[in-house]
Amino acid sequence: MIKTNKISDCVVFSKTKESFGGFSNMSPEFPITVGSLEFPTSEHFYQSMKYVDHPTVQREIFGEKNPMLMKNKQKKYKSLIRSDWDEVKGIIMESTIHLKLVCNWIKFGNLLLETGNKTIVELSKRDPYWGMILVKGSDTTLEGENQLGEILMNLRSKLWINETRSEFRSWNPEPNLRLSFGGWDLSTVKVDQKFLEVGERSFRYLMDKHLPPSSTLGLAA
Repeated sequence: MIKTNKISDCVVFSKTKESFGGFSNMSPEFPITVGSLEFPTSEHFYQSMKYVDHPTVQREIFGEKNPMLMKNKQKKYKSLIRSDWDEVKGIIMESTIHLKLVCNWIKFGNLLLETGNKTIVELSKRDPYWGMILVKGSDTTLEGENQLGEILMNLRSKLWINETRSEFRSWNPEPNLRLSFGGWDLSTVKVDQKFLEVGERSFRYLMDKHLPPSSTLGLAA
């Protein structure tokens, strides 16, 4: 569904080095570790899940550290993308962002909570599906589906509440999504115990600082 938003009402990101650039899947600040595998960015993880039936392509993606080069290089394998990709890509993106949080519990959790209850938007020049683009003739109004922003805001809403926050302390790959790498199914990832107590203190400080009206807590769910 196409939405419109004023830039002034949003937390907007487009480049990884901006204040909220860590929300970009291209950001090297938030690597993803699953078992012995460390994906340089969440984009590496997401793109590699397109090719679960082709481990050689996955390893090529994994081996290119630059996320933009990686994304461009794998375009030549378009014909090898899993046949159910259009049906599962949204769920896999949700799973990717959840995993990004688990692997970077304090830092990424803090980044989410720093946005308060503002709409999170990836400003794009040509992708109104994952992000939003400027309305033609305007430099203040955005339009698009903002699918990535919705996923980020939904995760943020879970962090606000203790019961749901605790549910997101571990990442369990759903069998139906066929999340594998190199021919091996991926395993559960949990937040390291030493980060939990520090994270709770940090989260509480930010929640007190950015406490939204109670009536808005569920808006992004």
